[in-house]
Amino acid sequence: MANPAPAIDSYYRHATLRIRLILLRGVARRFFLNVFNKRYVHESLARRQGECRRCGVCCHLVANTCGALRFDKDGQSSCRLYTLYRLPNCCSFPIDARDLADRDLVAPDIPCGYSWPERVTRSARGS
Repeated sequence: MANPAPAIDSYYRHATLRIRLILLRGVARRFFLNVFNKRYVHESLARRQGECRRCGVCCHLVANTCGALRFDKDGQSSCRLYTLYRLPNCCSFPIDARDLADRDLVAPDIPCGYSWPERVTRSARGS
């Protein structure tokens, strides 16, 4: 896997003010969900499928690059604070599909390893 950091930086550098505000709103949303709606976070994470691909895109959602983000020679990211302390947003990202939509604003060509199963609606079940 090639190091995705230059591509991510390029996307973020060219992000419009509108996109940056959407990303900032997402950070605030995740903070409030982690603090005030832990049940929703827990239930959503229980339904989440897949695993982290260690691309580092989620570490670019507010600042150009999180200062704790590192890439090895194979392009795998790691956090130098991972074992010491992580903010709630870092521990639970992505909480739901809205977070993936925000993430895709930064790097649409680098897929996330997480997803959620489609919810079956009454009309889809034939009820």
